[in-house]
Amino acid sequence: SGELRGFSKVTRDITEQVAKQRELELALAEAKNAGEIKDHFLSVLSHELRTPLTPVLAAVSYMSENASAAGEQFAEEIQMIRRNVQLEARLIDDLLDLTRISNNKLKLRFETVDVHRMLQEVARMAAVEIDEKVIGLSFQLEASPHHVWADPVRIRQVFWNVVSNAVKFTPRGGRVTVTTSMRGDDELLIEVCDSGVGFAPEDAARIFSPFEQGEKTVTRRFGGLGLGLSISKSIVVMHKGTITASSCGAEQGATFTISLKAIPAATGGDEAPARLPSRRQHSSRILLVEDHEDTLALLSRLLARCGYKVSTASSVTAAIKHLEESRFDIVVSDIGLPDGSGCDIIAHGRAESGSPGIKGIAISGFGSEEDIRRSKASGFLHHLTKPIDFQQLQAVLDEVEAA
Repeated sequence: SGELRGFSKVTRDITEQVAKQRELELALAEAKNAGEIKDHFLSVLSHELRTPLTPVLAAVSYMSENASAAGEQFAEEIQMIRRNVQLEARLIDDLLDLTRISNNKLKLRFETVDVHRMLQEVARMAAVEIDEKVIGLSFQLEASPHHVWADPVRIRQVFWNVVSNAVKFTPRGGRVTVTTSMRGDDELLIEVCDSGVGFAPEDAARIFSPFEQGEKTVTRRFGGLGLGLSISKSIVVMHKGTITASSCGAEQGATFTISLKAIPAATGGDEAPARLPSRRQHSSRILLVEDHEDTLALLSRLLARCGYKVSTASSVTAAIKHLEESRFDIVVSDIGLPDGSGCDIIAHGRAESGSPGIKGIAISGFGSEEDIRRSKASGFLHHLTKPIDFQQLQAVLDEVEAA
């Protein structure tokens, strides 16, 4: 009748469970911290590796463009230096891309891409090695439509990896054929076939794994890290496409096939090819900010030869002093400086100095999507990732002056 006659109490010792939960949380925190440390290390490593390459690549690109002044007898050596600096830069990019992909940090920016035009542009990029090895390159571009919805930078990277691999692994006097076709109404197929070293059929899937190039003897003969195809596959999958490889065996050549969804061309048809900027004397006043002594000295000399009026600084403090004392049209600045960031310089230049209309170009060894977003948010119009060649900087300066 509602009268309490007794009660019972049940207890359970959860000390061990709580301890395990705390251990798990600590382990997760440590893993996250380790991942952040690794990302920071790779970012800094990239910066430190890229920076010394900049004066080398800038110098040889200027010498290449002015071969008569450098002497025709050095033309071959100049091209060799340039080619190897660009190769090292691509290896650095591959290491960083692999990290971004593994951490799901690779971001894509989609637009309509003309596959036929891009394949031809990629082939022109490989023209020097194609000519040196007397490789017969042919195109059979028959797909219609031949446009895809893609990130142009990343899909160009895929095409470059596949085409440059075909050239790399094809012997002197060999053949490389690039074809496009349609499978069904909207599946665009890109095939790159070569008469090169080939691989065992059972290795077809393995060569898309990181650090793989088929047989170990291939790595010893041709070098490289074996990351390009792994990165390419990840990028193609992010575009909801496929990439496969086939070969009948060693020395039997190889065929790489990329499948992407085709879309109609953008309204208005194909754009006219971009005109190359004219090489003329300039008179803009440039503030060049760079803490790497060789890069600062070389770029200053080359810009002055083009007619620019150049002032230099190697720190944020010195740069801001220049901005407060003189007027400038353009700031070309490194981002990572001893006493701050190049972002502080352009922000100051645009807001507080006597050059409110000043335009900025960032040059940095830090080149992640976040680095580029941050530099543009601070006021830079362009962000060039080291190493840069001088023609690249000239083209951007032409564009900035015309804006």
